[in-house]
Amino acid sequence: MSELRTNRIVPRDGLTSGTGKGGGVIQVVYGFATTQVSHTSTSFIDIGLSATITPTRSDSKIIVQGNIGGIETSADNNYGEGRLLRDSTEIIGEIDPGIGYTGDSNRAGTSSSYFILDEPATASAITYKVQFRNAGGSGTITTQTNSSRSAILLMEVSG
Repeated sequence: MSELRTNRIVPRDGLTSGTGKGGGVIQVVYGFATTQVSHTSTSFIDIGLSATITPTRSDSKIIVQGNIGGIETSADNNYGEGRLLRDSTEIIGEIDPGIGYTGDSNRAGTSSSYFILDEPATASAITYKVQFRNAGGSGTITTQTNSSRSAILLMEVSG
């Protein structure tokens, strides 16, 4: 005799909002970068870190988390700053690695993490990417120093 028991059956695309139990993971996308990027510009530049996800539903939310690795500054009183974009829209500004203050010259291996629950309200492809800049001082800011890994993880969750 066969017997099938279950506590719950979750729909393929997670639990919907209104059930009081939203938040089921629908899909996960991962991206990383290891190419060293150095610059002195105070303008934000791409560091090669991005990932694209196509939500299955327009009411899904996207958990975005990751880190910028191997951040280094070449001069005292110099510091960098990152930001996270959804396509061309900034959704996190001032990802601050907390380096570059007096005495931190040539400090490598520092990383900076970010985490956000985004509500893009679309079922079209979305690209999340990280940019970085020299936010002050006269030195060079480097990310992914010595092939350190920066990463981005996207998780679509039901509303």
